[in-house]
Amino acid sequence: MRVDIDQIGFAYPGDRRVLDGVTLTVESNSIHAIVGPNGCGKSTLLRVVAGMESPSAGSVRITGERKHTNETAIVFQEPRLLGWWDVGRNIGIGPEFGDVEPGMYARLRDFFASHVGLGHLVDRLPGTLSRGQQSRAGLGRAMAHDADVVLLDEPFTHLDRISRMRLHNEIEAFWLADPRTMILVTHDIEEAVTLSDRVSVMSTSPGRVMTTIEVDAGRPRSAIPPTDPGIRSAIAATWDALERRV
Repeated sequence: MRVDIDQIGFAYPGDRRVLDGVTLTVESNSIHAIVGPNGCGKSTLLRVVAGMESPSAGSVRITGERKHTNETAIVFQEPRLLGWWDVGRNIGIGPEFGDVEPGMYARLRDFFASHVGLGHLVDRLPGTLSRGQQSRAGLGRAMAHDADVVLLDEPFTHLDRISRMRLHNEIEAFWLADPRTMILVTHDIEEAVTLSDRVSVMSTSPGRVMTTIEVDAGRPRSAIPPTDPGIRSAIAATWDALERRV
């Protein structure tokens, strides 16, 4: 599904403008990263795309052939797990309340729990997990939700570097096997470039998309060294855009 973000504006009470004239096209079945300084409205923009916030101006259109049960799924910065449900049920909440045959529910729950490295913890309560494990559960829940557009709001914040790299590879493998449109918000420039097909750079006060950089590198990215010219060039261009805020 293609996501067309057209002249989006958003303001909090008191006329504090966060977004102003944000225009961006996210191509169908691509991974598109958004980076920018704190306060530029990256997370707010994701909530607008998800329909969780109403813009003060502009529109979001999601078009194309529906292939999955739901239109959007979102991974929040904080996992927002239900503390009285075990990890497996938190991950499987989409299939449990969706149009899934009862016999498939446990298989899907266990598959996605294993996919994020929590297959051995499905019977545990979220409060007994580390912050990183809770973040993985939130990611697994979004993957299991079966949506055409997956919105990732800094999902790796609480993970150590090794866990981050492992989940980068898992997400790409998941996407290669069953392509979705993914929008990733992150502060990590290397992460943005390594995972995505394009990187958009936002300015602040208020937030606007200033430039979009193509990542000229093949896939799977796990097989491409970090010294690859396409990767290094995109990282350099992204840093340059951030510093100039063009």
